[in-house]
Amino acid sequence: MVIKIAVIGSEKMADKVLRLNSHANVQIRSLIYDKPEESAKLVKMAQNDDVLFFTGPFPYFFAKDEIEKRGIPAVSIPLDELVFTVSLYYIRDTLCIHPDRLSIDIPYKEVVLHVLDELNIDAARIYIKEHEHYHTDEIVKFHHEQWKTGNVDFVLTSVQSVHKKLEQLGIPSFRMIIPKKNILDTLQHAVAKGELLLSQASQIAAGIVQIDYPDDAQAADTELHAKLHELLLDLGKKMNASVKRIDDRTFMIYGTRGGIRQITGNYHVFPILDQLKPFTQASIRFGFGFGVTALESEEHAQIGLYHAKKHAGHGVYIVTENKKVIGPLHHKTTKTFQLQSDDEHILTVAKQTGISVSSITKIIDFIHLRHNRIFSASDLADYLQLSKRSAERLLKKLVDSGYAEISGEEQPYQKGRPRALYKILL
Repeated sequence: MVIKIAVIGSEKMADKVLRLNSHANVQIRSLIYDKPEESAKLVKMAQNDDVLFFTGPFPYFFAKDEIEKRGIPAVSIPLDELVFTVSLYYIRDTLCIHPDRLSIDIPYKEVVLHVLDELNIDAARIYIKEHEHYHTDEIVKFHHEQWKTGNVDFVLTSVQSVHKKLEQLGIPSFRMIIPKKNILDTLQHAVAKGELLLSQASQIAAGIVQIDYPDDAQAADTELHAKLHELLLDLGKKMNASVKRIDDRTFMIYGTRGGIRQITGNYHVFPILDQLKPFTQASIRFGFGFGVTALESEEHAQIGLYHAKKHAGHGVYIVTENKKVIGPLHHKTTKTFQLQSDDEHILTVAKQTGISVSSITKIIDFIHLRHNRIFSASDLADYLQLSKRSAERLLKKLVDSGYAEISGEEQPYQKGRPRALYKILL
């Protein structure tokens, strides 16, 4: 099968990746940006691609949240010691630039310092900008200031758009050379991720669909049942799956993981929910499960259905073969959490706090989405779909165990008591 890879980067680097691809089963397309900050938008255009290939860590950094949100496998070309060493020798031997008065930008300055130390080059007059958390304009400003003050004679940048801007400013600069080895190694990594994804695509998937009527319902809604059956049969055709009617309110779906992934847009949307909106007299619950065997996938589908029943209104949840829960689909925030874990740190936190592994993984997902900024119990309650009191109990356990701290307070309304703000220390 063909592995679809989207290369996200500058035009020059994307063309280089395309030229070096020798894999007959790999289809590459380029998503070009003018500045790395645009990479997150380009990720949204790669819904039908299997793997994202970033031409450097800088664009990957700006797209990281979008990548995690969409759950697409991604790789980036590393800016390592080989990159810096090759670039250093080029500017010294070809451009005749002595490497003792340089301004450099790179994700991690240790890469530069290690090479300079090995080559016995004095780093006292070399200025380094670590750029993982900066925008291109800030990097250009850093180099410009070093040049204006006479601290440096030359700029060695790892960002193509920075190089272009420095050229416009008349500042001597050079864009680091990315060796073929780094590109080929990263391409091979992307292919391996794609092959794993395709092998998982044939994994057995089971789905349980159940209509939940309110307690005071007099009878089953035959119109809703017929409409749902029609929609499921159409869905089954699109994902090459079979649909079986079990009883007046239950259906089973048997297909593959790849089919589920395709119709859900990589586990985010579930289009037929929009067509079920007019039917408000009942809630439709969907639980999908993946597994090595049909029995395992059905068991996981039951777990997915259990979580869907806890969701207000129509709900869709997926449980993978390693018991990762994804859901609710077709919602503004699709969450993932583990029902079980072999992560020693998570197990330790769960044991010391008395909080379940699934709740700990949900909280970790929450702080990743918020970049661990301070938050209130209400913020956590909204994300976990719990009552505020339940969220406060979780936070108290974390604070008492040293895994969270109260970092301040806020008073959103003129009247009433101020509420505590927290920071997670996991």
